[in-house]
Amino acid sequence: MVGVFSCPPPADVLQAQERTAIQGIWSSNFMAPDHPEWGIEDHLCPIACPSIARQQIRSLLANPANDTRSLEELAQEATQVANQYVAGLLTEGARERRKRYDPVANPTILCEPPSLVETVLAPLPIAIEVHDDRVIIHHEYWNTVRAIRRSTGQSSPPVDGATRLGSSVARFEGVTLIVESRNVAGFTSAAITTTDGARIVERYTASGNGARLDLELTIDDPASYREPLVLAQSRVRTPDETILDIPSCEAISGRP
Repeated sequence: MVGVFSCPPPADVLQAQERTAIQGIWSSNFMAPDHPEWGIEDHLCPIACPSIARQQIRSLLANPANDTRSLEELAQEATQVANQYVAGLLTEGARERRKRYDPVANPTILCEPPSLVETVLAPLPIAIEVHDDRVIIHHEYWNTVRAIRRSTGQSSPPVDGATRLGSSVARFEGVTLIVESRNVAGFTSAAITTTDGARIVERYTASGNGARLDLELTIDDPASYREPLVLAQSRVRTPDETILDIPSCEAISGRP
């Protein structure tokens, strides 16, 4: 009897599969609300929320006792769970920064580029290109283009002080694209606060049918959170979408 042996596909075939799965233009439900890939939980947690909030939403939807409750009420309950979870992770320093936060001082209002986390989680479309030596992520938000070196087993090159986008390196684990950014400059918004030197990890995973892209964003900043804060966001493939070449804030506002 002759045995049948299966051989793994060549490395270049696997690489092509990685590129096919992750490349393209992806939109949030803010831009593509009617896409069939969306579930109810996606609409109840549209921008980004802790994984615990999505779990709470699924649990509430699965409970027949909630059949007569409005989706708005369920969303508010999940939001409360998320806020309590994040509040429990905050260090004293982070609490103080949150108290001092002034929305008027937000960098984007002052025509200054937003933080890495705000850029990644913004609801505007993104485009991903995979090359042999780098991954390019073009965020329509503030027209930010990130050319990220693909890992060769070496650590990220050192940077002189914390910067807005930090020092990033990309790698693949199967079809999951992982972007790790170190030495990211701190920022404070209405929802999130970090200090200089935070480590940000983005994990992008395409669905089996290639129509959906799920992001797991981890903020590792011991000065702000007692354990890493993990947020979830989803996008859908929108091949007919175009990343707009939006002018700078100065061009829009007329201010330098």
